[in-house]
Amino acid sequence: MTELEALTARVRFDLESAGFTPVAPGHEDDPEGGLRVFVHEDHVAVSWGMHDRLCEAATDMQDAGRQGEDVVVRYETTRAVMHLALGSILNAFGYHARPHAFGFGHIIRPSTQ
Repeated sequence: MTELEALTARVRFDLESAGFTPVAPGHEDDPEGGLRVFVHEDHVAVSWGMHDRLCEAATDMQDAGRQGEDVVVRYETTRAVMHLALGSILNAFGYHARPHAFGFGHIIRPSTQ
C-alpha cells in the first residue's frame, strides 16, 4: 500500500468514525451522492456530492435564470454547509485540509497530516 492509499484509508476511517458513510471506492460518480474520499493525482480529495435529482433540478432553475427558487437555495445551502462541516471535521482529526481550487471539496496531501 502506498503512502497515498494509506492516507486515503485513514481519512475514510476517521470520517466513518465521525458518523459518515463514504461512497464505496470506485463509485464516486454514484447518482445518489454522499461523501467522496478518493485519490486524485498527488492528494486525497474529500467532497460531498448531492443526489443527481437535486443537482439537476437546481441546474435547470439556474439555467432558466431562477436562482431564487427553493431547489437552488437547498442545493447551494447543502453544498456550502457540507463543505464547511467536512473541513472542520478533517481539521479536528488533525488533517491539514485545504479547500480545492476548483470549488467545493478539500485536498489533503500525504505530507500534511
